Amino acid sequence: MNSQSRTVEPAKIPVVDFEKLSGNPEERKVSLQQMDDAFKSFGFIYLSNHTIRQELVDEAFTWSQRFFKLPLETKRLIEHPQSADDHRGWAKVGAGLVSQGVWDPTEIEAMRQTVLPEQKEILEMGNPYSSDDRVANPYPNRLPPDDTFPGFRTFIEKWWDECINQEQLLMRCLCEVVGMKDLDFLSKQQTPGKNRSHMSWLHYLSMPASPLRSRDARRLNIHTDFGQLTLLFQDNIGGLEIHDDSANIFRPVLPKPGTVIVHIGDMLEKQSNGRWKSALHQVTAPPSFLYGDLPMPEDTVVERYAIAFYAHPDYNTMIEPLPGCEKAGKWRSLEWEDSMTAGDWMRKRVALEYEYKPSKV
Repeated sequence: MNSQSRTVEPAKIPVVDFEKLSGNPEERKVSLQQMDDAFKSFGFIYLSNHTIRQELVDEAFTWSQRFFKLPLETKRLIEHPQSADDHRGWAKVGAGLVSQGVWDPTEIEAMRQTVLPEQKEILEMGNPYSSDDRVANPYPNRLPPDDTFPGFRTFIEKWWDECINQEQLLMRCLCEVVGMKDLDFLSKQQTPGKNRSHMSWLHYLSMPASPLRSRDARRLNIHTDFGQLTLLFQDNIGGLEIHDDSANIFRPVLPKPGTVIVHIGDMLEKQSNGRWKSALHQVTAPPSFLYGDLPMPEDTVVERYAIAFYAHPDYNTMIEPLPGCEKAGKWRSLEWEDSMTAGDWMRKRVALEYEYKPSKV
């Protein structure tokens, strides 16, 4: 029994009530401060009473389970290419490799040969409305045809609309926190109809507990998110962990029914000039396998589903400190060029995950 692991407590991420963010001025002021403090300390919050109805969240998970249970030959028809630009489609287990702070393609390839594959499959999707505009989005979504999977495209449009609405309301809150007069400053970086935000629907396959318990494998490797703001919906299985810098350990982020996890990405950390933290996180086994009475090696960690929405600005947006963020904060999760567009940064990160093709010897 690993006594050290048993002492790890869950992350004490605060719950922010979105209704109070929309309430009277005094409630809003207190809740804005709570959100600001949490993003400064953790980079994460639980958001309760958010705008996305629970029935719609439940429906999204039902669609996700149905999609990943489609026959393999059906999913292969919409397979994700080895491309940093065409970030669309179904990615099988081992197709991508999430890494952090590793920029050399040769080193990435060495990791592919030595690190156990992340036990996940993903459906990567972008703006469902811009598929006919080859300038705004030259790479439309890869989704099963309607005659194979009827109703899915329509639901994706509905889900996208709800996520866009919620994240833009949160962007207004963040603009208010730093004292901007124009509360739509961040939302204006997302051109209506050409929004370059992104969605990942994830299925973590069931797997033996032993390599997760020994930390020889992860369901999703240690990383930060590279966008501005992430909305993360998780099922009740657990396994998400966030890095506690003060203790230099990862702590479980427990599922809380009725909430969505909201966390800061690299671009918003950069735009806030280090005020808010883009936190390291990973997905491994649920806490009961890691921090309780450990299971026998033959025990199996059950499958897990998660749905992520990543708010991204337009590709030509320069990622630089926002008005009101002239004073540098403490966070520098990743060092990058002082002048870089959102598109350059996203392509750099996606290329490392999907694009590199090893040379033949």
